[in-house]
Order: sequence, then C-alpha cells, then structure tokens
Amino acid sequence: MNIVGEFLANEAVQTAILSLLGIGLTFILNRLSGTFQAATGIRIQEKHMNALHSAILTGVEAALVDGPEAGLEVIKARAIRHVNQSVPDAIKALVPGDGVLDRLAERYYREALARIGG
Repeated sequence: MNIVGEFLANEAVQTAILSLLGIGLTFILNRLSGTFQAATGIRIQEKHMNALHSAILTGVEAALVDGPEAGLEVIKARAIRHVNQSVPDAIKALVPGDGVLDRLAERYYREALARIGG
C-alpha cells in the first residue's frame, strides 16, 4: 500500500496522470462540440428548408388568386419572387442550384391545381 502512495506522490507520475486527464478531457469536449455543431447545423438547415418550401407554397397559392389561366411560367415567377423576398436567409443558407426553385414551384403549382380540380 505504501508503494502505491509513494508512486502516486512522485511528481513525474502526477504530471503524467494530469497530462493524460487533460488529453482525455480535450478529446471528450472536442467530440461533444462536434456533435453539438452537427445537431444544430442540421436543425438550422431543416428550418431554412421548411421556410423555403412554405414560402414557395404560399407564393404559388397567392399567384393562383389570378387563376390558373395566368399560366405556369407567370405563377412560377411570382412564387420565386415571393420566396426571394420573404426568406432571403434560407436562400443564402441553402444556395439552391439552377432550376431548383423552378421545379419546387412547378411541383406546388401542380399540387394546388389537383386540389382545386384544375
């Protein structure tokens, strides 16, 4: 028992133990930080995606007030203008590629027509 006490009382052993504890804590904190960033990043991206889809849906529905006779291209343009004005942060965060907003607007246009029987 005395040998263990003397061993732990040795300054070099204490330094080594503290170094190992420091490395272990650094590793654990680093992993926790990465997990937190991944979780919040996913939530933020999901929030922007929901906002974008909601804005496109609202834009299409608002454009359809003039009736489906306005035509797909006019309704898509109005919906995309609405998206750019109402959720610019989502556009900046998600950076939708060429045609993505067009395809989403067309999808919601077709769904809206199906609902109203057009």
